[in-house]
Amino acid sequence: MSDATHIPTLAPDVRAAQALAKQHGVGTPDVLTTPIADVREQSRAYHHWLSQPAPPVGRVVEHRLDHLPVPATMRLYYPETTSDKPLPLYLHLHGGGFAHGDLDTLDRWKREIAADAGIVTAGLSYALSPEARYPVALEQVLGALRWLRDQAGSLGLDAQRLAVGGESAGGNLTLAALQRLRDEDDAFVKTGVIIYGMLSARDDTDSQASFGDGRFGLSTEKLDWFWRQYVTDAAQLTDPGVAPLHADVAGLPPLILQAAALDPLLDDTLDLANKLFASGAAPMLVVYSGVPHSFIGMTRLLPQAQEARADLVHALKRNLAA
Repeated sequence: MSDATHIPTLAPDVRAAQALAKQHGVGTPDVLTTPIADVREQSRAYHHWLSQPAPPVGRVVEHRLDHLPVPATMRLYYPETTSDKPLPLYLHLHGGGFAHGDLDTLDRWKREIAADAGIVTAGLSYALSPEARYPVALEQVLGALRWLRDQAGSLGLDAQRLAVGGESAGGNLTLAALQRLRDEDDAFVKTGVIIYGMLSARDDTDSQASFGDGRFGLSTEKLDWFWRQYVTDAAQLTDPGVAPLHADVAGLPPLILQAAALDPLLDDTLDLANKLFASGAAPMLVVYSGVPHSFIGMTRLLPQAQEARADLVHALKRNLAA
C-alpha cells in the first residue's frame, strides 16, 4: 500500500512546467466537463506542444493493419544505424483512459526511446471508447503484436526481441495482452513495460484516498468516467480481461514498472509488484517522487520525466539484449 503519511506536494519543476503549458494555452482537458471530441482535440494539441521540436530519428514508417477485425495503424520509429542486423522493437500503447490519445501521443518520447536505446519504437492507433468498448482495443493489440512477430523479417526486426508496454490505459492493455498470450501458450513477447497502469477499477485504495480528489490532475471521479466508457456493463469491471490486476500474474515475461508518487493509481502498480514478487518474479519497480499521473510525456521540460526515460532505456537495452 502507498505511504501517504506526509503532506504530498508537486515538485517545483512540475509546477513550472504546468505554468508554462498554461501560458501557451495547452493542457490536459477535463473529461467531466468537456465533450469527448473536444477532449481529443485538446489532448492532441497538448501532445503536439510537448513534442516540439520533434527529435530526429532514422526514419518513420506507418503500416495499415487492415487484416485486423477492426483495422488500426502502426507507426514505427527506426533509429539511425549503419548496421543491417535485425533490431529489437518496443511497442508502446498510449494512455488516455481508453477514450483519447492517438499515434501522436508521446511522439517526442517514442523518438527519444528509439534514438537512445537504438531500438525500433512503435505506436498503435487502437480504437477508442465509447465508440469501441472492451475487448476491441485488446484484440487489436494482440493482433498487432502477432503481426510484428510474423512480419519481423520484412520490417527489419528481430522476432525474438519484441517488447510491449504502455502508460495508464496502455498499461492496462499491456498487462491484459501479456496474460492472454500466456494463457494461449503464445508467450513470445520478451519483456513488458507498465507505466502508472490503470489496472483495476478500485476506488478504495490508500492512493485513491490520498490523491483521488483531483488536485494533481487525475481524480477518482475521472477514472470512474473512463471505466464507464470502456465497458458495456458495470459487472465487467471485475473481469480480469478488463481489470488485469485481478488476474494471475505468474508466468509473465520480466516486467518494468514505473509509477508516479502523486497518482490515485499508485497502489495499482504497487499491488501488481507485490503480486509479482509473491509469484517468484523480480520486476523492476521505480516510483518517481513529486510527480503526478502523465508526467512521462514532459521530457522536454521535466527532469523527472528525463530520468524515467533514461531508466526505461537502460532496462529495455538490458531486457532486449541479444
